[in-house]
Amino acid sequence: MPTDAVILAAGASTRFGPADKLTADLLGRPLLAWSLAAFEAARGLGCLVLVAAPGREHEFEALAAAWAPRACFRVVTGGARRRDSVEAGLRACSSRYVAIHDGARPLVTPALVERVTAAAEGRPGAIAAVPVTDTIKEVSSGVIVGHPDRSRLWAAQTPQVVLRQAWLDAAAMSDNDETDDAAMLGRLGLECAVVEGSYDNLKVTRPLDLDIAARLLAAREAAP
Repeated sequence: MPTDAVILAAGASTRFGPADKLTADLLGRPLLAWSLAAFEAARGLGCLVLVAAPGREHEFEALAAAWAPRACFRVVTGGARRRDSVEAGLRACSSRYVAIHDGARPLVTPALVERVTAAAEGRPGAIAAVPVTDTIKEVSSGVIVGHPDRSRLWAAQTPQVVLRQAWLDAAAMSDNDETDDAAMLGRLGLECAVVEGSYDNLKVTRPLDLDIAARLLAAREAAP
């Protein structure tokens, strides 16, 4: 099904340090360019909307033109919170379903985008996620208060594909933020499908993550 995409690139990246992670060099490309290229290559892509931090719109227009030259793209200005940036992106889209992706996840593949999009059809949405491998503890005030069953826990990733109007309706219920788009749809009692993603699909948060991403991408590029 034709699906627009929103790539989020408006965050402050405070945990990465003084450098800008979205334009950091990753195997000869800006980090953000890897996500742009993957979405451009995905089948069924409609319009690609890049959400930029205020003042960086022209910079990211040039970046998108260079690394997703065949895509129909728009650059819009994001907000202070994730939900503000997602809403800005969704309001620039026109398709019934929209794929939302963190620009700081450079190892996303066209195949994963296509699988999540296919899983969303006929549902409120679908997300990429992977089973948790660590034992998780619920902690309050420095004390363990819960021992969740690991077999039921998955770590959410992006892309996350949502019914555009359902997300907007859910956001209108409260001004509170949500950590991801499945949680936003959960306000309406809507349940998203889960597609197993990849442990390689990491989010670059700290400088070490950039080194790991470079090694993973180098191995992928070298594979026959």
